[in-house]
Amino acid sequence: MASSVTNDPASNPYSVVNGNTTSSGTAANSAQGIQDRFLKLLVTQLQAQDPMNPMDNSQMTSQMAQISQVSGMEKLNQTMQTMLSAQIASQSLMATTLVGRQVLSPGNVLNSAGDGATLSGAATLDADAKKMTVTIKNESGVTVNTIDVTSPAPKAGMNNFTWNGKDMAGNILPSGKYTFEVTATKADGTSAKTVAYTTQKVNAVAWDSSGIPQLILNDGTRAKLADIAQMS
Repeated sequence: MASSVTNDPASNPYSVVNGNTTSSGTAANSAQGIQDRFLKLLVTQLQAQDPMNPMDNSQMTSQMAQISQVSGMEKLNQTMQTMLSAQIASQSLMATTLVGRQVLSPGNVLNSAGDGATLSGAATLDADAKKMTVTIKNESGVTVNTIDVTSPAPKAGMNNFTWNGKDMAGNILPSGKYTFEVTATKADGTSAKTVAYTTQKVNAVAWDSSGIPQLILNDGTRAKLADIAQMS
């Protein structure tokens, strides 16, 4: 005699929670789907329960705990996604307002137009120093000028400098891309750690694959809003 298997909820009330595989499996396994199945289980269990021989509620209690955890995590995830979207929108708005403006960001490039116009850069120091030296080189790597910053004495933090686009003899150098290196000497003769910054114009804004805005600078490089130290 062939045996038969029944799916009667009364004989197996937890099948309501486990559910069957359907085309809506993803939705069924969501926090809302689990909650819906749990309510069905609760009703089915109460209807099928023998008052003289109560059913074991341990599995239902475990399911309740899981529902609470899943629901809480889903709500937290939704909140975090909302906050992230708002932050990205705010950053995008800020980024677009910087187009056409000058910003100070990490880098060591000075683009000269060859007209003797003043160019500016900066460097952060990890300690006070008695002197900060800026060595400027042309595209061939040849040193064309050296600037010593001593007054006021460089301090820990951001220190700015300017270059007039000329060589050490006072001649205006041709247009092109120049780079600079920064060193700093502390009062005890040891070196301070430095990070170079350069002032560039923001030409446009682009977004990466995550939707985070990036500033496209006039030398072709990109900078994040978090990298901007100053703007004008």
